[in-house]
Amino acid sequence: MTVGEAYCAEIIKLLFSMTFTGSIISLVLFFLKPVMKGKLPQSFQYYMWLSAVTALLLPLSRIIVIPKTDASAVSPPHDIARQISDAVSEKLANPAFVMRPTFLPGTAVILYAIWQSGMILVLGFHILCYVSYVRKLSRHNISADQKERGLAVRLSGKKKALRLYKNAMVNTPILIGFFRPAVILPDRKYEDVKLRNILLHEMTHKKRHDIFIKWLLILAGAVHWFNPLVYFMRREMNKACELACDEFVIKGFDRNEMQQYGDTLIAVAADSVRKIPLLIAMFEDKKNLKERLGAIMKHKRYSKRTVIAASVILATVMCVIFGICALFSAQDGYAYMDKYSLEDKMQIKESELGRALYHYDKENIDSAIVHLQYSDDGEITRVYTYITGREKNPDTEMLSGIIAFISEDLGLDISNISLDYIDAETLTLRASVGE
Repeated sequence: MTVGEAYCAEIIKLLFSMTFTGSIISLVLFFLKPVMKGKLPQSFQYYMWLSAVTALLLPLSRIIVIPKTDASAVSPPHDIARQISDAVSEKLANPAFVMRPTFLPGTAVILYAIWQSGMILVLGFHILCYVSYVRKLSRHNISADQKERGLAVRLSGKKKALRLYKNAMVNTPILIGFFRPAVILPDRKYEDVKLRNILLHEMTHKKRHDIFIKWLLILAGAVHWFNPLVYFMRREMNKACELACDEFVIKGFDRNEMQQYGDTLIAVAADSVRKIPLLIAMFEDKKNLKERLGAIMKHKRYSKRTVIAASVILATVMCVIFGICALFSAQDGYAYMDKYSLEDKMQIKESELGRALYHYDKENIDSAIVHLQYSDDGEITRVYTYITGREKNPDTEMLSGIIAFISEDLGLDISNISLDYIDAETLTLRASVGE
């Protein structure tokens, strides 16, 4: 297995580890949903999904060391790899030192290419649709009137309120923009109460940074495009986002104001909107209208003790899941390494040690190539190291330090370590003569 194939294999393992952990957490949250309904704040039920998103985007259940090669360490000028390989061939008549050629990409490389292509296509499609839609809207945006802008300023409590536009192309209020969010209203007149409710709703989305979370969901969906559970998670989290936003808006309302807010939702839901994934519409799915209205009318206050207790329980469950997934990942990693041939393992070890030597003394070492001699049971018996450095006449302390480093890394006696050193200038002259 080449270093490139090993790199792809590690990426695929990492990806499957994240999608497995994220899927387990999502299934647990789907299972807990009916249990928590009506017993915990909607905001808590919304933000708890961030644990699944985090698991999908960060490898929290395992620590990965990817065997990739530093180009400056193993690909020096004047084709040093060829020069040293020739020297090794002359010195060692052992087929174990010959790097096995690879004519066809391995399974890991193919899977990596398929995954990366799918991710680019999915993410590119969403971004392209978003950019195209925003550009189309920008051509028809008109500034809101003074009364509407004044209401936005009063509700925000700031001199510079959220940007407010009207647009004949939209049928429902939307919040759009990542760095400079703006509210775009349909080009029609709204009653004062409805306009107030609409602006409060969109301002709440901005305060809670829901657009940023939308981007995270799109990214998770692109990275894990092959996992159907991620699409159900995105849909569930989008629904939870709106319920949480409604809850935040009405937390200070009396029963009459709640009724008016519900009437605003009904009025907005009467219109339709083309769903664009990276913007927030006040109403995207009419199927959720009944649930949102029910949540508004059943709204109640929850004690801090209840929220803290639920948070502790949820955090405990997440830690247990991460721990179990980490254990399985570690076992899988060992099993995966067992599938490597002995030659593959030694080639990866040679690459890692060569890279480690380069980083051990970057100021003096230009490149390091290592060849391992080993027994049939995988025990390393001798090491042949070829160093290209900047010093023409390196001192004994430098060479002894390199040998000691190799000895400590491999747990091998220094008498079994062979070190050949050549300065870069001499090597360049030799390469020129060879040409």
